[in-house]
Amino acid sequence: MRTDVGKLVLLHLLVMELHAADGSHKESQCEAGQFRCHNGRCVPSLWRCDDDDDCSDNSDEESCRE
Repeated sequence: MRTDVGKLVLLHLLVMELHAADGSHKESQCEAGQFRCHNGRCVPSLWRCDDDDDCSDNSDEESCRE
């Protein structure tokens, strides 16, 4: 029984990590040095305007100077 509870806890933590990693959660603010995408994901500011869609909605590539 004890190992079953441990497995459930680990499964729950894994699901929470996967949910957070997919960027679907909405955060009110990003940490210092991060850019907030339109979809709520936070990516490093250095990734903005690097010709790579890091946000998965291309918002980090909008309004960039050529």
